[in-house]
Amino acid sequence: MLTCANCNYQFQYKEALPFSWKTRVGHTCPNCDEKQYYTASSRKRSFNITIIAFILIIFLNAIDVPFTIILLVAAAVIVAMIFLSPYIYKLSSEEEPMW
Repeated sequence: MLTCANCNYQFQYKEALPFSWKTRVGHTCPNCDEKQYYTASSRKRSFNITIIAFILIIFLNAIDVPFTIILLVAAAVIVAMIFLSPYIYKLSSEEEPMW
């Protein structure tokens, strides 16, 4: 679960979920009022998961899987990434450069 890098406050799931669709925006910790951002390694992990999902979709298309199945797989991957993100990512008190 997401933990504040400043005060070690552990976000509840409903507090952490908005982080998954607003990755470039800092969110304020409800305990210490410090802005929190995804770490660079978390954003790289998110990028890698996205690339793997993209390759999977291209592979499914290459082996002539029906388009509806491909859409369902893509939707499942997107939903899984959003709902599992509070468990996968880490936070930092400052916005770190990607490279």
